Amino acid sequence: MPSRPSRLSATDRRQAILSAAAPVFARLGREGATTKEIAKAAGVSEALLYRHFASKEVLYAELESHCVEANAVGSRLLAEAAPSTATLVTGVALLVQAVFPGIGDAQSHNDTKRLVTASLLGDGQFAKAFLDRHVKPWIGVFERSFRAAQHAGDVEDGVQAGSAEIWFVHHLANTLHLISLPDITVVEYGVTREKLIENTVRFLLRGIGLRNTAINRHYDPEKLRTIFASMDQDTP
Repeated sequence: MPSRPSRLSATDRRQAILSAAAPVFARLGREGATTKEIAKAAGVSEALLYRHFASKEVLYAELESHCVEANAVGSRLLAEAAPSTATLVTGVALLVQAVFPGIGDAQSHNDTKRLVTASLLGDGQFAKAFLDRHVKPWIGVFERSFRAAQHAGDVEDGVQAGSAEIWFVHHLANTLHLISLPDITVVEYGVTREKLIENTVRFLLRGIGLRNTAINRHYDPEKLRTIFASMDQDTP
């Protein structure tokens, strides 16, 4: 029997159930997770769970907007940034950080990645909604900043980058995060986590065509680490 739930407002109770449901879905998958398991994790009865969510499917659908913090965090940093080489460099570094190793609560971040991965192995709907909402809005910022970098002479001659190349930034960072999810070390890269992040950012910036002189001028890993650390502290 679950313990008697403390009295929360309806909004707070829904949020508490969603927070408890995320690791259950991440561990057991959409099909394997049951409302009984979710209710137990949330410390409520199934009857109370159903008062807030009509079905497991409704609850699962709401997780997409509940458990992801990276988009809001990244938007605050890039919202008013003018298209430029500096914005492109900062944007790539921020996206890598947001995806691997993550910004904010580590467990929530890991649960989200497991949910997205499970979705990709299933119908893909959660993964599509997640990427459309939390990654796709960055594409326009990156494309405009890439054009600005070209006009500034900061891109190698003959290089063109569109949405596909910008998506590669996310995909590489996401792969690194997935490899890091198990408790064991799956791949030994021979460098520290911080150095791996820095190498990844530089690899991606060169991959989309930025000149090394431009990367060195605008990419300051130490400064960005300080910014990301403050963002971690500000994220609930």
